[in-house]
Amino acid sequence: MRFLVVLMFTFISAGCALKPEPAALLAMPEKPSLQKQRFVLEYYTDHAAPKVKSVQLPAHNVNRHQTVKIIADKTSVTDTLFTQITEALNTKQLKVTKGDEADYILSIHQLDLDFVNDTKYKLVTPKSADPLFKKVAAQHATQQCATIQAQVSMRLTHKASGDVVWFAKSAIDSASFHREPLLYSFEQQQAITNELEVATFIHQQNTEQARLARANKTISVPQYKTISRMTSLTKQQGPCSRTEVSALTPMMQYYLTSILIDKIKVQ
Repeated sequence: MRFLVVLMFTFISAGCALKPEPAALLAMPEKPSLQKQRFVLEYYTDHAAPKVKSVQLPAHNVNRHQTVKIIADKTSVTDTLFTQITEALNTKQLKVTKGDEADYILSIHQLDLDFVNDTKYKLVTPKSADPLFKKVAAQHATQQCATIQAQVSMRLTHKASGDVVWFAKSAIDSASFHREPLLYSFEQQQAITNELEVATFIHQQNTEQARLARANKTISVPQYKTISRMTSLTKQQGPCSRTEVSALTPMMQYYLTSILIDKIKVQ
């Protein structure tokens, strides 16, 4: 009986000795350093000075501290613009009144905003440019932006006599008004394309069965593969769409009215 026990123990020990040790667990390979580049494209257009015509007649002198009533029933003058015109007249040392006793009537006859032909912006090409920059620049050499033409005209009339003592008109387009270059950007960045494939391989090779199967064997872990991807062109600066350009109109009207009122010669 004792002999049988010893014999069985010998067989079990031999079996354990014959079973191979499983291979070590595989670790995820280190990911490569991914490169990323950002490029900025600048576009410009020619700008025009505001068109201004101002005529003051000698029939009556406009003196400091005289009163002016603003009439704007033919145009859509906002409260903000009305306040701005009032402040511009005050700067000329003229007092704005709402009563009929005013010395002069300032009539705002025109306050027009019209979409006109789009403005073409041309790309500013740097002296030394990356090949990728040149490739994108060739595809986007120009940009077309919505454009608004703003026009303002007004007249100053001596109330007692009805004589016109001053009339003026000004105009400017939105591109010439804001004067900012358009800035667009795009990026080229590397991305790993087989990350799931590598992770799946490592997971499969780390099962107990796979570790025993590859005991005393050398296997190759798949290497990460990368691809370069380019983002779409994105605007960073400058109004271009109709909505963006329309947002400039209150400032354009204030600019034009301020230019005209500054032309009034006050003694």
